Amino acid sequence: MKELKELIVGMFKMHKKNGCNFKLIILSIFQFSFFSFNSQVKNISFSFFNQSTNINVSHSSIQPLLESHLIKINKDSSYRKSTLGRKWWEESLLDIGQEDVSLKADPLFNFTFGRKIKESITISSNVRGFRISGDITPKVSFETRFYENQFTYPEYLNEKALNRAEKEPTVDAIAFGIGRAKKFKENGLDASLANGYISFSPRKKMNFQLGHGRHFFGNGYRSLLLSDYAPDYPYISGQYYILKNKILYKHVNAWMSNLKRIPFSSTAEALFIPKTASFNQISFQLSNKFNFSLFEGVIYNSFDTIVGRTNPNLTFYLPIFGFGVFERNSNSSSNVIYGLNCVYSISNAVSFYNQLSLSHTNKLGFQLGIKAESLFGNNRSFMNLEYNSLPSAFYSLDTSNLFQSYSHLFHELAHPLGSGFQEVVLKGQISYKSLFLRFNYNYAFLENSSYNEVFQSIEEINNLSKNTLIFLNTSVGLYFNPKTNMEISLGHITRYLNSQMDNYFMISWRTYLKNDYFDQ
Repeated sequence: MKELKELIVGMFKMHKKNGCNFKLIILSIFQFSFFSFNSQVKNISFSFFNQSTNINVSHSSIQPLLESHLIKINKDSSYRKSTLGRKWWEESLLDIGQEDVSLKADPLFNFTFGRKIKESITISSNVRGFRISGDITPKVSFETRFYENQFTYPEYLNEKALNRAEKEPTVDAIAFGIGRAKKFKENGLDASLANGYISFSPRKKMNFQLGHGRHFFGNGYRSLLLSDYAPDYPYISGQYYILKNKILYKHVNAWMSNLKRIPFSSTAEALFIPKTASFNQISFQLSNKFNFSLFEGVIYNSFDTIVGRTNPNLTFYLPIFGFGVFERNSNSSSNVIYGLNCVYSISNAVSFYNQLSLSHTNKLGFQLGIKAESLFGNNRSFMNLEYNSLPSAFYSLDTSNLFQSYSHLFHELAHPLGSGFQEVVLKGQISYKSLFLRFNYNYAFLENSSYNEVFQSIEEINNLSKNTLIFLNTSVGLYFNPKTNMEISLGHITRYLNSQMDNYFMISWRTYLKNDYFDQ
């Protein structure tokens, strides 16, 4: 164990010295908890299906969760004794170590092929990557992922990906959940993705992270405050448990970008215009059944057309909830969003939740949902019904402040539809052993079908184009390994917008460690 520990520490030192592609940094999460650290301090994957069906945890509106947060994980006992069987069904491909020191590695991939019905239009995904994670001590964990992606979107996504990049001539397109992309062959896109973090808990009730990733605040499938839809960003975060787990406070400082080049730059490829973000949420576990939390998000414009890059006052980075109120009053260049989350569990399997969001212009967004888990006695079966509503121009600013839009790399930071909509989502999964039936139904009324409200000024927004969006995605398949959520599936997509209906069939073999929000 000592030799392995020295090996892993040596790998970190060599990585730092050589500047390898590890996209991450060290972080801060203060955590005061009565749970013992029987698990290390790694993050739980964002996959909605994984999160929703086998985890019961307090303060669930603050994600990503740490393994050390878990109260209960339902696991099937191992019944496959051969090494090959365990690797395919249950374990990481590489898993070495003892107790406090470990190293794991898994392949990540998404091989999908499909066609648009009645038309010779092909959709595809060719994603290859890996994940390496480990524990150095009970207090220090790490993870890094890398994906190389070539894909051909369905027409409705491809049009949006190209449209978003039109304002910046040096960017061919955007890849959803990734960022800038290059054209690949005739209709495809090429993009790479790397993220990671280091997690440090100096005490049982403290945790710190510094990394390159994303966060989610809320209890639903969507979030009107901050979701995992936008691409990864550098961040440092802190998380604090207080009063025997009754209060959880989390703060995140992040560095984001607009997908627009700095107009004056001495580098061969000018950097994108930067902005700085601060997110704070304080969560109160009033009982075993009821939790509510308060949210505050601030986007600061870190660029001036005359002097170039600017930085907020050092007080901007202080982990103080409510600072956004003072920041907004003293600095008009700050874009502030406030929020409230509530969740009430009527049983271990059924919970109601809602979310309120308030903009700096005093506009109000609303979410209401119900989630039922462990249906039919199966811990991977669930159903989720959710309603979301945001008024038009909820996140919008005037023309002079567009550099601080509530976005990152031309992605909305909250809901994929931006603002100006009413939406009903019904999604779920029915499982029997390794078999599953999965469905996702969305019905949305759009006040503005341009999908660009978050990036437009209040003066530019046109609310005359009202449309109905219907999206239905169903799939059946086999589920294999919980470590990577590996599955093989056959699926169908129906999408209706502007009196046009599109249908796609696809077959997929993939790992499922992150959410792909294609229901837009």
